[in-house]
Amino acid sequence: MGKLIKIENKLLSKRRKQKSQPKVGCIIQARMTSKRFPGKSIALLNGKPVIEHVFNRAKQLKGVRVVVAVPDSDASEPILNIADDMNVENFLGSENNVLKRYYDAAKFFGFEHIVRITGDCPFIDPIVCMDVINLYFFRNLDYCSNIFPTRTYPQGLDCEVFSMDCLEAAKIHANSPYELEHVTPWMQQTDGIRRACVQQRIDKSKENWCVDYPEDIKRLEDLCVGKKDGQSKEVEN
Repeated sequence: MGKLIKIENKLLSKRRKQKSQPKVGCIIQARMTSKRFPGKSIALLNGKPVIEHVFNRAKQLKGVRVVVAVPDSDASEPILNIADDMNVENFLGSENNVLKRYYDAAKFFGFEHIVRITGDCPFIDPIVCMDVINLYFFRNLDYCSNIFPTRTYPQGLDCEVFSMDCLEAAKIHANSPYELEHVTPWMQQTDGIRRACVQQRIDKSKENWCVDYPEDIKRLEDLCVGKKDGQSKEVEN
């Protein structure tokens, strides 16, 4: 499917020097204490935990080291056990200040560029993610996504990529509870950040492929069964 690209011609004041082999890390945020659906990360979707689907798809990203970042609490143990079984490294950090959790994890692993994926997106598409990653590097951007400023992909295919410099700036300057919880609003709204957005020609932004509530499990399982063409490849396991 053809892609449309929108560029905001803005530049982060502190530019990075591109290296031949950049340290790119995919940090998957996950937790067991969701208020809407506690334990959703380990809820079974087509016989596998939701987070296992996410790990399997993220591990298909080329040249990207995949880790999971969870709250530093005993409640995270089920996620950590699955991560261990799948050879996915982990980081334990702040539960509510997710921006800090990302920064601390990126710094711990030495990442220069971060791919952000959330653990409630079992249908995350590695091909779409690679489109975002490739555009980010091709344009030497600070922040790139397929969700801002205009979403055309279904909710649940969200992918964001940003530099460590940009993440550090957000950690220093972002201060509202919303910014700390959702990680990237400061990057999206601040002048001086060079940004781009990957879009598809057919607007599917009204579709929701996320696991937010218990009833979403059956809805997504039905989606897997019902999809036979079009974007069905994105939801097949």
